[in-house]
Amino acid sequence: MRLNIVIIFFVLLNASLISTLQAQQFHAFKVDVKKRAVYYNSSVTDIKKEYDAALKNKDSSKAINRLLNLCFLERVNLNYSDAFRYGGDALLMAEEIKDTLLMAKSNEELGYLNYLFKQDDLAGDNFKKANTFYRISFYKNKIQLSDMYSANYNLALYYQRKSNTKMLEKYIANCEEIAVKTKINPIYKAYLNEKKASILEKNNNLNEALKLLISSEKIIDESPASIHKSFLIVLYARLGKIYRKKNNLELAKQYYEKALVIKDIEGELTFYMSYVYAKYASILYKLKDYKNSYINLRKANDINDEYLNPRNDSNQGFLTIHDHYNVQLNEKNKILNQQKLELASQTQEILRFRILFFVIVFLLIIAALVIRSRVRFLKHQKKQQDSNEQIAIKNSELMINTLQLIEREKVIKELSDYIEKENTTTKAPAILKLIRKRSVTLWESFNNRFLAQNEGFYERLKHKVPDLSSADLKVCALIKLNFSGKEMAYLLGISIGSVHVARHRLRKKMKIDRDVNLVNYINSI
Repeated sequence: MRLNIVIIFFVLLNASLISTLQAQQFHAFKVDVKKRAVYYNSSVTDIKKEYDAALKNKDSSKAINRLLNLCFLERVNLNYSDAFRYGGDALLMAEEIKDTLLMAKSNEELGYLNYLFKQDDLAGDNFKKANTFYRISFYKNKIQLSDMYSANYNLALYYQRKSNTKMLEKYIANCEEIAVKTKINPIYKAYLNEKKASILEKNNNLNEALKLLISSEKIIDESPASIHKSFLIVLYARLGKIYRKKNNLELAKQYYEKALVIKDIEGELTFYMSYVYAKYASILYKLKDYKNSYINLRKANDINDEYLNPRNDSNQGFLTIHDHYNVQLNEKNKILNQQKLELASQTQEILRFRILFFVIVFLLIIAALVIRSRVRFLKHQKKQQDSNEQIAIKNSELMINTLQLIEREKVIKELSDYIEKENTTTKAPAILKLIRKRSVTLWESFNNRFLAQNEGFYERLKHKVPDLSSADLKVCALIKLNFSGKEMAYLLGISIGSVHVARHRLRKKMKIDRDVNLVNYINSI
């Protein structure tokens, strides 16, 4: 029978000592004692009325602050289910109005609750977000530097539990820097010394750890503020643990006993007390005080059973509501995702309509440009055609006039030859001189009128066939007007044979075949 009791005792003892809890000292030095007193003296009912009034007046900021007050009060009263619910609702509302300071406070409160229930990942996430939002609020001048202390202290708590020495040292240093700059109550040293002692204990530097813890005990004892007295539970329990490591069981026992008589004012050390009872029971067992060891072990298990046992009726609400924020957040995200899908669908429809609209407008513009270009082309073509017709008419007139000039010149030449041959009068030389003086060569007369009517013709010829000579250009001009070989010979003052040679040379320079009409080719230029 005695053996069975011992076996049961060991099972309970091991269950109670599975993990080592770190203490939960929230709101250290940030605490406004007068403000806290107002919270304590306020009833949950009164704050709920203020919350309802704030909702009715659509004062979201005030409503969130009242939810945070309710969260704090319910946590102090150990009503964790309601505390989680109020904290989650506060965070949801703060996120909806995007108030960074209220998001910081809401994450901080939920971080405390998750820390209490050893939901380390959730607590760490809450504390990190709170720290970020506090920093944003600080940069926006919404809070003072001293308000940043708790954000750094909470992360020190988190990394102390996670045994991350490097990060713990970082946030201890942050806290010390803020405390010095803002002249925070010197009692902060007691809290940070406990953190430093945990690092020394981890490194097995037990004597230095003891010095820090004893100095912290002295600071707390000398403080007039009763709210800090609860921290002695943490200091005494850590002292008991170190003396146990040093194998001084009697002194360890004394410190555990001192820890158990301290009152936990804000209810933040409820689960830590379970840890202290279990550690005290293990010391008593080693000292062979089996009865008291069993009694204290039962106390530890009673605390765990009261708040964590799922078969306990009072825990049913917490077990279903403690993740109230995440449940609501998931529902909210579902609604937001659905709204995003609908918005995306509407946006896609609008985008398709806009694309179709712009395509139609683009096509209309293209069509208008094509039509405009076509109209201009037709007008230009008509103008060009009219111009070509006018040039053709003028060239025809030029040809006729030139032929008439040729006939006239022939008559004048025959008359001049006759006068010069007969020379019958003394006036003959004077008449011949007058005829030669007033006469202009046929080519010059023709060429001047041709250039006036066919502007740029020679330039276009030279561009197409660069090696054309001035004689070639003259032949091309006469070919363009369709003069006969004989007429061309007369105008140019050469033989008909030379005209034929000139035409052949032109074909060769222009590199055109014999079956290509030279007149048409030159007219196309």
